[in-house]
Amino acid sequence: MDTSAIKVKEDRLRKDLLDLARFGEEPDGGIMRTALSDADLEARRWFQARMREAGLRVHEDAAANIIGRLDPAAGPTDAPCIAVGSHIDAVPHGGRFDGALGICAGLEAIRAIRESGLPIPSPLELLVFTDEEGRHFAGTFGSRAMFNLLIEGEIHRSKGTGKPSMAHSLERMGKDPGRIGEAARSPSEFRAYLELHIEQGPVLESVGAPIGIVEGIVDISRYFIRTKGESGHAGTTPMHMRDDALVKAARIITAVNDAVILAGPDIVGTIGELKVEPGAFNIIPGSVQMSLEIRSMKKAAVQSLHETIQEIVRSVDNARLEPILSKGGVVMDPTIMDTIELSCHEQGIHFHRMGSGAGHDAMTFPPLGIPTGMIFIPCVNGKSHCPDEEIRWEDAAVGAQILADTVIRIASQQMQFNKTR
Repeated sequence: MDTSAIKVKEDRLRKDLLDLARFGEEPDGGIMRTALSDADLEARRWFQARMREAGLRVHEDAAANIIGRLDPAAGPTDAPCIAVGSHIDAVPHGGRFDGALGICAGLEAIRAIRESGLPIPSPLELLVFTDEEGRHFAGTFGSRAMFNLLIEGEIHRSKGTGKPSMAHSLERMGKDPGRIGEAARSPSEFRAYLELHIEQGPVLESVGAPIGIVEGIVDISRYFIRTKGESGHAGTTPMHMRDDALVKAARIITAVNDAVILAGPDIVGTIGELKVEPGAFNIIPGSVQMSLEIRSMKKAAVQSLHETIQEIVRSVDNARLEPILSKGGVVMDPTIMDTIELSCHEQGIHFHRMGSGAGHDAMTFPPLGIPTGMIFIPCVNGKSHCPDEEIRWEDAAVGAQILADTVIRIASQQMQFNKTR
């Protein structure tokens, strides 16, 4: 198919990304825009206005996902859609492009397709998912809510004292948490899902490729580890008489780190959050909650490490391991990967096939039988989830162009997707 009429506009995409970065911007260039915070809500309102300006019909579902739809001028409007999307929320003190690139480039791709004058045989949707980063309890909340995949009671749980539950944040928006099930949609409504994202690592820069074609996403398992001790006066309790929960936690941290290293190069583990109670200079810690995340493309390796970590935690008095989320690794649809590759060939763009060590909303779709593809562009020096996160504007435009070309190719052809689960 000739896609030469589709022309994304780099300057328009750049303006959208820079305008979006103003919401939650910090002095050092980082972003403080956690899910459903004031900055996030302001950014969501702004982006919905941009979607409407582009001619999309826009609404929010019961899980606060933003859905913009462009129906074909001719043909059935109830046909399965081709969706593109990502998220607008950011990790605390994160970067300007994680998630934001996907929604802004998705909007630019749809604008370019509409402006090309080419017929659009399938409905197109732009999806902005709620809390991909897991501010409230677990990540990819919005995409999981869209397919009724939430953990029982998840919306009422939080990461700790003083942190909001999703139910609280939804009520703050004027939504009824009891109606969260109304966000659920059937997989049959989707013909395909595509997501553009920064790589969040150094591979594309190292091979000199402006486009990464993602072959699969790692298995991600998340846990809380809790230790209990006994609080006491830090000045009057002798060391040999203490039951210090933080000392117990430290033993677990070092043992888990050693276990992950021994498990081999294809698996990583991170204890990235630590909450100490009561949390004062002069009080012996009485309890500790830690977050643990394990990632690997090899499910057997994850299971083996899980068993080792269980033994480590059992070996410490008054410690327990609590699984909170398991996202199975997924593979991308081969036909969509080939279509992205064709788009790169026709644009003369060098590409690299690769796996994703980061989780994304795109992992929600393949287990449901929805053909899924992901496109990466490089981030400068491989940095992400930090204020130093940067991209090259020409790479962003190339990514949006490949996304637009791939969408219209899928929409215009009777493609045979692998729908096995």
